[in-house]
Formats: sequence, structure tokens, C-alpha cells
Amino acid sequence: MWLERLYRGYQHYWLPLALLLLLTGMFWVGDRSLYHKLYYLTLAAPTLLLLLCRPHRFAFLCSEPLFLLFVGFALYVMLSLNWSPAPIDYSKLKHPLYIGMLIVAVAALGESDMRRLVGVVALASLFAVLAALVTITAHFAGPLSGYRLEGVGALYNPLLTSHVYGFFAVVWLAALVASPRLWAIKLLLFLALVFLLFLTGSRTPFMALGVCTAWLVVMVSDRRVIWLALALGVTVAIGLWFFDSALLERGLSYRPLIWADAWRQILPALWFGHGYDAGIDIVIVSLNVLLADPHNLTLGVVYQTGLVGGAMWLAIYVYSLLSAWRLRGSGLVLISSTLLVFGFAAGMTEGGSFMSRPKEHWFLIWIPLAIHLAVLRKIKADRLRAEMAG
Repeated sequence: MWLERLYRGYQHYWLPLALLLLLTGMFWVGDRSLYHKLYYLTLAAPTLLLLLCRPHRFAFLCSEPLFLLFVGFALYVMLSLNWSPAPIDYSKLKHPLYIGMLIVAVAALGESDMRRLVGVVALASLFAVLAALVTITAHFAGPLSGYRLEGVGALYNPLLTSHVYGFFAVVWLAALVASPRLWAIKLLLFLALVFLLFLTGSRTPFMALGVCTAWLVVMVSDRRVIWLALALGVTVAIGLWFFDSALLERGLSYRPLIWADAWRQILPALWFGHGYDAGIDIVIVSLNVLLADPHNLTLGVVYQTGLVGGAMWLAIYVYSLLSAWRLRGSGLVLISSTLLVFGFAAGMTEGGSFMSRPKEHWFLIWIPLAIHLAVLRKIKADRLRAEMAG
């Protein structure tokens, strides 16, 4: 049947290419709107079309608790539009659909051939190192070499740039701990990305890398910690040698004041929130600055969806990490769960837009979640087949 052949072509050939474009597009697409369109045309639309034409091929997701937790959260977020103070913007309904298609597509690729999914992430991570080297060279050769590195392509902000490169740094760090094979190459690739992170002047990725370190120590608790200690020791040496105390000069950047004001504005609508798409204005009087987000993704969730939505948001992470703990013997679980930990930790000090069109925050939230779901699904499916065969 031609629809079945179309699905197989999508699964085996189109999906790996579309995912590679999503993972690397921020580096080479100069216009952010083009990056959005690239995702819509290459991944979101084809996945939705195949989902409508061959729904039984995606039926396995209906038995995945992590997918159901996401669907429940997304539906509640969309429901909260009804009590948002602004008129309902129906275009916002597309945002969970974009994210849902990412999760469905990555799960479908992992279901058909996990090696291809791993290969795509590895190839994208290599491309990220190449992009980092080009960006570092352009930074030092440019007129703003004494300032914070902003990024090239669709990347333009030091902090947001650190989200994307931090994601790929964690891939190499976790891969180094998961297996000592080619350890020297993995370490060098990790350090190249770390050097770029230092140049952004952002402290968020290093705080998140510290949390990832604790997670990896808990997950492995054996001689593989040596590789982790080696990576972190060289990272600290680079930081002290090239940057000294530059990252600490800005202190806490008013984060406690921002969070306190955000919580004050959360309290009037504590249980159900102010509604998705409700704006927030946080004023730092001493700087005469107006901020439009709480600089904490979890607080952003609670502000818009209340404690109910916050509990659903945290349930996604609790289930993901508990599942990772139970399957911690897998190197793939080690990598995917560490990506999830990095994103959650980084989101504790930055951001507020948790459900959006494709952008840097996807590398903190939804891309790690999609990869982790695919890995959990594949390992559980393989174990079930092994038990049935035994």
C-alpha cells in the first residue's frame, strides 16, 4: 500500500534528516523566522500528516505514561487560555501541537531504529563543535572580542546561545561517562563547547553542569566517576586560567528580587494561575528596569497555570527521572536523563516561556524530553520482547 511505503520512507529517511535540521538549524539559519518555517515544513507538517493517515503506527504512544503526562499538561495549559486576562489568542493553540509533533516524531524514529536516532544526535553534536569553533574564531576576529560572545546564525543573545551549546556539551559529557571508548576525543569535544560557554559570560550553563555532575555521580557510582572528574577538573582549570573570577562579578543578578516579585504576583491566582499567555511585569527599582519574565521556567509555569499546572509540570520530570533511575544501567538513559536534568536546572535561573515555537528553550525542555521518552520506550520494549522470548 502506498501509504505504508510513504510512512516507511518518512520513518527511515525523512525523519533523521528533519531532526538533524532542527538540531543544527540554529547555527546556520540566519533568520529566526526561517528556522521556525524549516521545522514546520520538514518535521511538524509531515508528522501530522502521517499521524492522520496512519494513526495505528503511533498507537504505541498511548501506553507511554510520559507522553500521557505531556498531553495532560498541554491540554490544561490550553484550557487556561479561558481565564487569561487578554482576549483568547487562538494561534497559541498551535504551540503544544508543534511540541507534540516533535515528541511523536522522535519517538517514531526511536521505535523504528534507535541507532539512527543516536546517530543523528551524535552527528548534530559534532556539527555543534564545528559551529562553536567557527563562532569562537569569528568572535576573536571581530570588533567585539572583548565583550560577551553573542553567537552566529539565528543565535544572537549570550544566554540563549549558552542554552543550545550547553545542550551539546552535556551530550559529550554524559557520553564520556557512559563509556570510556574514544574518551580523549569526547573530552576535547566537550571542552571546545565549554570554552564557548565561558565566552558567553553566562553562569546558568555552569550551574546546570554542576547539577548534571551530581546526577551522574548518583547514577553511575563506580569508576566512571574518574572520567567525570577529569572533564570537570579541566573545565575548572580553563575557567581559572582564562577567565579568573569574571563570571562571579555580577553576583546573583537580582534573581532573588525577581523571584520574590514573581511569587507576589502568583499569589492572587495561586491554584489555577493567571492563564496561559498572561504577561508579567517585574520591576527592578534600583536599575529602573522592567522585565517580562520571572527568570525561572518553573515559576513561569506556576504564574500562568497555578499550582495545578506546576504539579503537572513537575510530574513530567519526576516520572522521567524515576524511570531513568530504574533503567540506569543503560548508557542511553544516562545521556538522555542528563540532558533532561541540564534543562531543568538551567531553567531554574532563566526564562519563562515554557511552551512556544521552536527556539533556544526547546533545547532545555522539549528536545531532551522527546529524546528521553524515545529512549525509555525503546528499552522497555526491548526488555518486554526479551522476557516474552525467554
